[in-house]
Amino acid sequence: MRCPWCGNEQDKVVDSRPAEGGQTIRRRRQCLSCARRYTTYERVEELGLLVTKSDGTKEPWDREKMVAGVRKAIVNLPVTEEQVARLAER
Repeated sequence: MRCPWCGNEQDKVVDSRPAEGGQTIRRRRQCLSCARRYTTYERVEELGLLVTKSDGTKEPWDREKMVAGVRKAIVNLPVTEEQVARLAER
């Protein structure tokens, strides 16, 4: 972290606790250069899977779309619905 007052990158964590119902972590930090305190919040950044299409475009991965494609591909094969579900989970 960079101190918002002096820009120094050296700090120490003074206090750390859950916030927003456990969805974030609130940290009180103290700059080792100017000794001022500031608060930071850490949140999980959710990155979804992207599928690159044959034409180069990207779109979000859709489980149902993948399962529908597998079902079309296995129409005349001895594959159970449970096997398709396991494939989708992996």
